[in-house]
Parts: sequence; C-alpha cells; structure tokens
Amino acid sequence: MIAVEDTAAKTQLAIITDVTQGGSSLKNGQIEMMVHRRVMKDDSRGVQEPLNETMCGCNDIGADPGKMGAHGHEGDGGCECEGLTMRGRHWIVFDTQDKVQESRRALTEDLNYPPTLAFATDQSKPVTAAKFSALSAAMPANVKLMTLTNNYAAHSDGALLLRLSHLYSVGEHPTLSAPATVDLSAVFAKHGLTIVSAEETMLSGDRPVTAPYKWTTAAPNAGVEDNLKEGELKRAASNSTCAATPFDTGALTVTLRPMELRTFLAKFA
Repeated sequence: MIAVEDTAAKTQLAIITDVTQGGSSLKNGQIEMMVHRRVMKDDSRGVQEPLNETMCGCNDIGADPGKMGAHGHEGDGGCECEGLTMRGRHWIVFDTQDKVQESRRALTEDLNYPPTLAFATDQSKPVTAAKFSALSAAMPANVKLMTLTNNYAAHSDGALLLRLSHLYSVGEHPTLSAPATVDLSAVFAKHGLTIVSAEETMLSGDRPVTAPYKWTTAAPNAGVEDNLKEGELKRAASNSTCAATPFDTGALTVTLRPMELRTFLAKFA
C-alpha cells in the first residue's frame, strides 16, 4: 500500500495492490508505481550495472535467443525477450483520512484472504451458496482472528493455539483505533468449538505471559548505557499509562490495544 494525503483538506489517496510493487512519491501530490522496469544502461544510482531483466530470463552475453547462457552475467546476450513486466491489480481509495484508513484495512484483508471458490459438475442441479461459521458471535470490526490451530496440541496438553490481533494503529480512526474487547466465551460457544479455558502466552506460545523473559544486556560503552537507561524510563512511563489489560481467565475476555497481538493456549469442549 502507498498513500499521499492532504493534511489541510484532511483527505487521502491510497493505492492497494495484490502483488509486491515498488512505489514512491517523488513530488508532493504525486505517486509513482513501478509496473515495468528495464534500464539498458547504468543509471548511476549505485548498482553499477544495467538493469536488463527480461521475461524469459536470458540475460547472458553470447546466449542464443531464448536460451540461458552459462555465465549468469547481465548483458545484451542476444536475447529476444520483452522487459520484465509487473502484473497485478490496483485498488484506488480516495476519501477523507478516516474513511480511507477504514476502507483500506478491510480491503487488504479481503485481498489477502479471498473467498474460496467451489465448482459443481452436475449442471442439472442449482448451485447453492453454502453458509457456515464456526464462530457464535461476530468479532469486533477492528479485531482479527489470526490463528486457531491444533498443530502444537500434542505439546500443550491438547490446547489449541489462538491468536488475536488489532487491525488499526493509533490515531488511524476515531473509533476503530480504540482498544477492543473480545468475549471469547461468546465467540466460541458453538457445539464442537466451545471454549472451556484459556491461558495467555508469549506471542510464540512457548511460555506463559506471566513469566516474561528477561534479556541479558550489556553496554559496551557509556553511550549505549545511556540509551538503555532511556529505554527503561520510556517503557516504565508507557506501561503506567497504556499497559496491557490483564486477561480475565474467569470471564474469558481480552482487550487489545491498537496493533497489539495476543496469543493464548485455549481448550475447547
């Protein structure tokens, strides 16, 4: 995603892609996206060689047309191939800053996790859309169910790894950037996936969050020592004003702050 905004008008233009692309804003109010790249001579930007990427990959000196040479060097190589083209789709969102942030977050999730397609061979029967959700209640609009897996159940006494994340950053939206509370007992209440208990762990799920690991640090000089002390003071001040809300193991409710991820080992009936 790349975006430019007009702070005076409080508007924003965002471009979202379904493939990795290079982009920049070289001038105020402009966005440049790289969709085709083939530079036949050194552009003096530090690479010290021409960028001659081709669709068929034959960039070797002396290589036959349509064949890969033995040297693996960039050069003319006798290639008869088109320059490398980036193919993809672009979604343009233009609105007020708050609405763009809301739209692009939801759109990005749809692009990364598209609907699953199914096909039927019997054309005599009408195709019906199957509807199913393993959840009993909808998640908050700003919370994502990232992980629910039994891959590590054998190592955690049958518990499933459950991970939730807050989709918005601080200040992105007047309401969706606020902390969100999830009632796990309401979300997971269906037969076959009824949550019984949960224990919060570190992000990787390898140890309880109640016993955080203390990294052993050493300051090789006075400057690094001052930086470490400054970091400790900032963390102490931050924790006093915006510390994480403890997980309520009785009510099974969890509150996520903006961009926060929290992991649990949960047992289900």
